[in-house]
Amino acid sequence: MPTATKPCQEPATATPRTGLPPAYHHLYALLHTLRTLGAQQDHICTLLADIQRTGKLNAPIRRELTNLLHDLPTATLDTEVHAVFAALEP
Repeated sequence: MPTATKPCQEPATATPRTGLPPAYHHLYALLHTLRTLGAQQDHICTLLADIQRTGKLNAPIRRELTNLLHDLPTATLDTEVHAVFAALEP
């Protein structure tokens, strides 16, 4: 059962101890990708506000949104989720 505190809030600078199961490493990679995605939240909110303010998807907003979407690690996210599921198999 997960603990009430969030031990992942602190940066993991230490090398993980040896002998950890593969699920640990896949889950750690997934956490990193989720944080990368979360870092784009403010940018997406700004674009949403711009679209709402103008009432349209103009060329500069479209270009910025296209660039942002290309930079999102969605393929990595999919791969890492599948890797965690695979590591959970007995």
